Amino acid sequence: DALKANNIPVIQKGFAAYPELNGDTRVLVMVNGRKMNWDHLVVSGASNAIDIDQVPVDNIERIEVVKGPNSALYGERAVAGVINIITKTPAEGQKTTLRGELGSWGYRKGTIMTEGGDEKQGYFVSYTKERRDNVHYKDYKGNSHEFEDTYINRDKWTARYDRYIGEDQLSVDFSRVEKKDGYGIRLKNPLLATVTGAGNVKDTVDMSYGVTYNFGVDSGTFVRAYRNTETSDSGFGTGSTASSYGHDLSMDGLEGQKTWHIGDHTLISGVTYNQEHIKEENNGVHFDKSMISKAVYVEDKWELGDGWTANFGTRYEHHDTFGGDFASHIGLKKKLDDHTHAYVSWGQAVNNPTLKMLYAATEFWRGNPDLEQEKSQTVTLGIDSDVTEKLTLSASVFKSRLNNALSWVNGSYGPNNTYIPGYYENVNREKREGLNLSATYKLTDAWRVKAGYSYLQVKQDTGSGYVNYTDNRNPNRYSLEVSYDKNRWSVNNILQYVTGRSEAKYSDSSYLVWDLNVNYQLNDSTKIYAQAFNLTNEAYEVEPSTTIGSYAMPERHYVVGVEHKF
Repeated sequence: DALKANNIPVIQKGFAAYPELNGDTRVLVMVNGRKMNWDHLVVSGASNAIDIDQVPVDNIERIEVVKGPNSALYGERAVAGVINIITKTPAEGQKTTLRGELGSWGYRKGTIMTEGGDEKQGYFVSYTKERRDNVHYKDYKGNSHEFEDTYINRDKWTARYDRYIGEDQLSVDFSRVEKKDGYGIRLKNPLLATVTGAGNVKDTVDMSYGVTYNFGVDSGTFVRAYRNTETSDSGFGTGSTASSYGHDLSMDGLEGQKTWHIGDHTLISGVTYNQEHIKEENNGVHFDKSMISKAVYVEDKWELGDGWTANFGTRYEHHDTFGGDFASHIGLKKKLDDHTHAYVSWGQAVNNPTLKMLYAATEFWRGNPDLEQEKSQTVTLGIDSDVTEKLTLSASVFKSRLNNALSWVNGSYGPNNTYIPGYYENVNREKREGLNLSATYKLTDAWRVKAGYSYLQVKQDTGSGYVNYTDNRNPNRYSLEVSYDKNRWSVNNILQYVTGRSEAKYSDSSYLVWDLNVNYQLNDSTKIYAQAFNLTNEAYEVEPSTTIGSYAMPERHYVVGVEHKF
């Protein structure tokens, strides 16, 4: 909800949800600076995507979003940008929060959170139990159906402990998510509501541990160690077509960063080490691969004077499969006056094919060990201005060129009805061009309006010239947010209108969605709230497919809740 309210599309597909930046799912997602992306297939049909539902939301303090290539600071995967989720710093004293929710399709959710501490230490602990029956959707002819095996069954734990040692801070955080969700991935036939994955359970456990020592709480100098794991036991199919499936993933990382302030320069440098191991069994076929990457990076923010700021950064990263690569960026910002600044940037990005792309060997997916890295260059030009105390404007344009773009080739049936698995290949080139506009106007102390527009064009060249990429989800995207916040009431309306989608891949070229959030503070300790999703009850697809309507969006639904602190 927070991402969508800030004009960042979030695709909700089956048991997963993942963000887009500048129309691209190649987004690096981090929690407290720790990489969460896997070299494994996390979201069916979207190899670049990271499931943000694996991150418990109860202890999130803020979300930092950086659009555009950021491989220099953050490494590969940051082709479209970075989303860094920061968890809450435990507050002094002692506080416990209870939250309960009920909603459509048997939705129920309960959460307990407790935090406390003093000037020397602090802690935060939460537990959430979440259940929901199958969702319903409208097909492209307007008929309502139950989307079988889309139920959710989740338990989530989080914990954080901070210890203050003089000016320094030691922070330890942990999360565990257990999911026994239905495996309803997509609709074979949206008009008949037949489902791929019917009768199966996606039994998955995600765990993440991190230890960070900050030399000065906000100094930018730290050392960090972390480990992420995911296990899944999710057999697929029923009866004579049943097949076994399970995976065991692990990722270990070490990082160190040092920040210096030298005159007009702020210099940041660091080193990283990352090791990922994937074990998988798919209908008797075993997959056991690993990768190691090591990197060193440096960035200089230089105050040039007269309102000018320059930013230079470069990173050398060595991948044990693809060798070493440099990725750099240059930025220049000009403060035009106290209320307006303009900027221009150029950046490189590197995206390595995942281990699954390289070495998969299943009935439906054949690995391609000859894949090459995606390498891109992006130029961005923008301006932000607080025009008046009430009006804020922002505008940016970007142009990206990517070589060796990774593209999926669907499997097919050959002679004697034998199935030829799908695979990834490098297409020649891909280019993206886009525009982002937003305006926020404060009508009164209570009312605020925020409007946005984004344009995206994607073209691919497979060797015979550029052609439009028809999978483009949001060629033209309009957003309008109307909010009211006064006394005990807080109300937020978000409308999103998308046009220009290809009718060869989608059931309609446009759709309009309206979401509503209402909060009422009963007293200092208790609030009640309600949420309504897809109030326009649109029938549209969140993802393209060879079968139009396969990835149908849930129809209109509601949630009501109460929160009490003591």
